[in-house]
Amino acid sequence: MFMEFLSLNYMTVLIVIALMIVYFVYREYKIPSSGLVPIISLIILINATTYYLNIWSYEVSHPLTTSMDMAWHIKFRTIVSTIDYIIQPLIIMLELQFVVPNMRHKLRLAIPALLNALIYATSSLTGGLGFYIDEDNAYKRGPLGYTIFYVMIFYLCVFIYISIRGFIDYSRTRGLLIVFISFAIVLTMLLEATANVTGYVDEVTAISVLVYYIYLISVYQQELKNSIAEKELKIAKDKVDMLQEQIRPHFIFNSLNVIRALIKRDPAKAIAGIDNFAGYLRGHVYALKNNDLVTFEDELVNVRAFIGLVQPTYDEPIDITYDLNVTDFMIPPLSLEPIVENAVKHGIDKTGGYIRILTRQENDTVVITVLNSNAKVDYSEKERARLGVGLENTRTRLKLLLNGSVELLQTEAETTVNMYIPVKKAD
Repeated sequence: MFMEFLSLNYMTVLIVIALMIVYFVYREYKIPSSGLVPIISLIILINATTYYLNIWSYEVSHPLTTSMDMAWHIKFRTIVSTIDYIIQPLIIMLELQFVVPNMRHKLRLAIPALLNALIYATSSLTGGLGFYIDEDNAYKRGPLGYTIFYVMIFYLCVFIYISIRGFIDYSRTRGLLIVFISFAIVLTMLLEATANVTGYVDEVTAISVLVYYIYLISVYQQELKNSIAEKELKIAKDKVDMLQEQIRPHFIFNSLNVIRALIKRDPAKAIAGIDNFAGYLRGHVYALKNNDLVTFEDELVNVRAFIGLVQPTYDEPIDITYDLNVTDFMIPPLSLEPIVENAVKHGIDKTGGYIRILTRQENDTVVITVLNSNAKVDYSEKERARLGVGLENTRTRLKLLLNGSVELLQTEAETTVNMYIPVKKAD
């Protein structure tokens, strides 16, 4: 019996299995009405089963002669026929809601299917108002026996309407798919009604849901790619904003004024200041144009250019020392320089202060430590917010480009920033 059912419904079962596999593979996608997929799949299998059992009961009952056996088949056919006639319009209604999840008047749309279910479910209690099985186990239509056809015609008209609106409200691709689904269902129903073909409704329904669900998955993936692209664009914009914040006009003007003053009293320092200023701008402009990693040595050039640029604004040499146990690794451009800039502003003032830059390797991670004294602890909230931009930008770019991280530790006397960078050897 099972093998006979499988041979008659092989394609239906195969398509439903494929549909459920696709559903479970992509169940984490937030696709509208995707929860209807397993429900529709289950109802399709139930419909195929009741259709087969209906025919099987009729065929095996005719050779029987005992009234007890015939009475059992009559009752059995009444049950499976009731289920069959209830779920057929239900499948189309659910498929409608799957294709157009934001459809208006969903509750009203379910009324015809509910009325159809009420008529056929109560047929045995209403003297066969919808249908009955006679003493020869033959199906007989009651006064309201054509209700199922009227209901299905109603849903098919809704499908046709949606297919027409598909070219207006949706993209051409989605509209074409809806037209295909509508045409396939309408044509199959007409051929079934005229007895030109039989047993294809379940297969067509399953194929339609599978095709449309795969389409929705492709749309979701494209939307996901667009979302990622938008996030990357925002990150790039934030990066530009940070660099624009770092290259502040007043800082540039002050640097130029310092260089101008040095030209008269110390031309050698003025030339060094111009070189540092050029290096400072070069590093920032490069970072504006690229997300490529740079060697740690190249980043140190940016750091030293910045130190050289701000040095003339201090009376005493900036106390900065380097303890570099490892230098053969890559980092994002301008990831260390903003941290050092913060250290200078926090750790150096007229009374002095110090900055220490250290590197070490712990297993597969390089740790860069920037340590500074808290010589300046009375900076304003505006300065605090501006200085935090560089730290947050460094943290974000390290995470995105190298899956690294930044740790900030503060005491009353000292501030320490640790940058953890997975090893990526320089070429």
